[in-house]
Amino acid sequence: MELRNLRYFIEIVERGSMKRAAESLFVAQPALSQQMAKLEDELGVKLLTRSVRGVQPTEAGRELLQRAKVILEQVEETTQVIRRGANVPQGSVVLGMPSSISAVLSVPLIVRMQEALPNVSLRVVEGTSGYVLDWLRAGQLEVCILHGVQRDAGVHAEPLFNEELYLITSSSERRRRSVRFAELARMPLILPGRHHGLRDMLDRIAQEHDVVLAPRVEIDAFTQMKSLARLGVGATILSYAAVAEEVARGELRATPIVSPRVERRMYLAQTRGRPTSNAVRATIELLRTCVQEMHGEFWDVATAGE
Repeated sequence: MELRNLRYFIEIVERGSMKRAAESLFVAQPALSQQMAKLEDELGVKLLTRSVRGVQPTEAGRELLQRAKVILEQVEETTQVIRRGANVPQGSVVLGMPSSISAVLSVPLIVRMQEALPNVSLRVVEGTSGYVLDWLRAGQLEVCILHGVQRDAGVHAEPLFNEELYLITSSSERRRRSVRFAELARMPLILPGRHHGLRDMLDRIAQEHDVVLAPRVEIDAFTQMKSLARLGVGATILSYAAVAEEVARGELRATPIVSPRVERRMYLAQTRGRPTSNAVRATIELLRTCVQEMHGEFWDVATAGE
């Protein structure tokens, strides 16, 4: 049964004339009669009778008239709801990011989403960049923030911001304006284990400058890295965003590293070829806005052309 034929049927009954209905519908009368015959064949009953008073519905026709109006009203209502939903972001978004980034970005983003995207449910998943990338490839994330993106045919990544890394020590350590990268070789360092993204980057810089980093402690959890530094066990290397609260409370000290300056670029990544919903697009736009607002406080906003 075609919706078009239900509309034709309603118009015929309301006009009381096949000719007037054809004129109203801009359909040739023979074609209209043919469609009504098809509808009657599909239902196996007579729907219309012709008399000197015009076209009248049979008892079955009157029943169909009531139901057809309800059906078409529901179709129209459904169409409007779907169209509105297509324009209003709604649904769920799973966003992955390193814990150090989440520490300063998650709360502002969630607060902004509650106001701007009330119909979008956001789930934030934390992990190292390596794990986050694996989760993205496995389809467990719609979008993620990570660093050190290698060429990957299955991942589309755009620069999001640049993040400087600092030497993090207990506040009881002497204050310094900066520390040269080569000096790190003589310090009791607390670093992630090998194959961790941060450690790989530091080892690469060390190799380029003939520096050997020999950490006293290897631990992947950045929360414990901060705690050990605060207790004076050693020094670690993290972004300012990761220790902003502890520095403000006077528990940790962040000293710039120079010669060279240690910086990493963070990317916004998605699975290439995966359809992007309105909810994901709106979340990405809001995320970029939050990063822009933090420009200069923690990060330098990156562009694709840099």
